Amino acid sequence: MTLMLYIVNIADIFFNKLYYMRYLLLCLLLLPSFLLLAQKKGKQEFYLVKVYHCVNQKQIDHVEEHVGKQVVPFLKKHKVPTIGVFLPIANDTAVDKKLMVWLPLSNLEQLGTIENAFGAIDPFGADPLIHLDSFQNNSPYTRIESMLASAFKLHPQHSSKRTFQKSPDNIFEFRSYESSTEDLHLRKVHMFNEGGEIDLFNRLNFNAVFYGRVVVGARMPNLIYMTSFKDMADRNQHWNTFRDDPQWKQLSPMPKYASTVSRNETILMKPSKYSEL
Repeated sequence: MTLMLYIVNIADIFFNKLYYMRYLLLCLLLLPSFLLLAQKKGKQEFYLVKVYHCVNQKQIDHVEEHVGKQVVPFLKKHKVPTIGVFLPIANDTAVDKKLMVWLPLSNLEQLGTIENAFGAIDPFGADPLIHLDSFQNNSPYTRIESMLASAFKLHPQHSSKRTFQKSPDNIFEFRSYESSTEDLHLRKVHMFNEGGEIDLFNRLNFNAVFYGRVVVGARMPNLIYMTSFKDMADRNQHWNTFRDDPQWKQLSPMPKYASTVSRNETILMKPSKYSEL
């Protein structure tokens, strides 16, 4: 009887070891997939914003067609997943009329690849990408302004999901918050991340496209972000709800976030017919 129990115990240990070995092997096989998934989930993007400055609507129309037919296909060739092309509503009355192109980058190497491909174009050739010819004997635009931003750590990747249908009436709100010093700038970034401002935008369905800290630009230190709405009435209602929200009323007067924004530039825009957003 004792010998029989001994044999049973040995068999039990053997099969348990076999089970754990199989379990361990399965974990080792799945580990790379889990690591890759975690890496993708937490990977911070970069955002490139290019603004074409024009003096009249005919220039804007000319640039918009060029961007849609030449620039967007060029960027898609280089695996840019989503491209936004926007026209500020203020163009109707503004002296400085603008067209904005926004794109997410998985890393800075992707930006290098795009710029190297552009730089390799023969300037004496016929590639239409670089031949936005003069319009009516004038320059096709005044200047091109560029800025590069790094995604916020608590919103590391852009989102193209919306709670409304895509329509010409959609409003995209681009904001730039400038700060007087880098200390104040980082406090404002902290307010979005750890302070909970991003969570507040999410809870109130502001349909944020991205949040980014500008690392190359003309108005640093500053952060930029973009939210989206069904139409102008929807936009106004969202901001009214935001201002009255208890979380914002608790967050906004905190002394540690005082005077973090010295200039707020808000640009309300409509999507171009060439926009993927």
